[in-house]
Amino acid sequence: MTGSASALTREYGQSRVRSMQRNTLKVLLLVAASGCFNTKNDGDVAKSATRLDLAKDFLRKHELEAAQTESDRSLALNPTNDEAYNIRGLVWFSRAIDTQRTLEIEACLTGLDAEATQKDLDSFLHKADADFAHAAKLSSDYGEAWSNRGVVATLLEDYEGAEKYLSTALENPMRLFSPGLTRAHLGWSMFHQRKYVEAAKELRQATQFQPNMCVATYRLARVYFAREEWEKAAELFQTVSDDPSCGSQEASLFLMKTRMQQGLVEDARRARDACLKLSRGSCIANQCRADGGALGPTASATGNGKH
Repeated sequence: MTGSASALTREYGQSRVRSMQRNTLKVLLLVAASGCFNTKNDGDVAKSATRLDLAKDFLRKHELEAAQTESDRSLALNPTNDEAYNIRGLVWFSRAIDTQRTLEIEACLTGLDAEATQKDLDSFLHKADADFAHAAKLSSDYGEAWSNRGVVATLLEDYEGAEKYLSTALENPMRLFSPGLTRAHLGWSMFHQRKYVEAAKELRQATQFQPNMCVATYRLARVYFAREEWEKAAELFQTVSDDPSCGSQEASLFLMKTRMQQGLVEDARRARDACLKLSRGSCIANQCRADGGALGPTASATGNGKH
């Protein structure tokens, strides 16, 4: 997983958990209307929904073991519960987020430690993908499951697959939590395929509908950076870097790189110092130090870091 993944996972992880709350009643109503189940199975479906609600609650609290247990119980009672597969996929995805934080953010691991942690990360992502795929197989119009598959494919660097899944998600918006965020993910998958024109179109559309979306704004800036449109890139990187709610260390790193391209040394130095202030031990911080080494000492090193 590349360093850019942390911007994605930060916003994605929290938004996905909330998206499942409204669907359980819908599933029960559809089952009741179909008349396909006998009394015993109707009871199992209701019990499955109850277990699913418990799994959602545990997931919101980040109690992953309990969330997985309840998801498993929900599926044992009703193996056709597409939402339970999606929730269990989110449990695996949450484990992947936690592992990624250990690998890249909390302490930039290297060598054998990094190799072992990366194996765990890949395993969690593949298990998440299997559950999302099962949910989408059960309900081909399950936009959220397709979107989740797209995000996992992006993290696994299968960008063509991600584009396909995310496009399918947008074609099925009825059970899609955030079309804007899904469109931002679609633009990101295109960016990694160097489809810069298409990526910019999707990301601009995402920011038009949700102007304060940190992820879409940062990614659009990355498109401009790749196209060497320095002023456009700098403006958007600055917006994200200055917004405390974004908490994007990557935005400060690329703002520094952009200012260096513009020959604005003081602005580049400020961006570097902002990058290091967020997390000094992360892989992104290491990049800030390495790429910004020619800018001179940090503000803290010169005694100007305290106000």
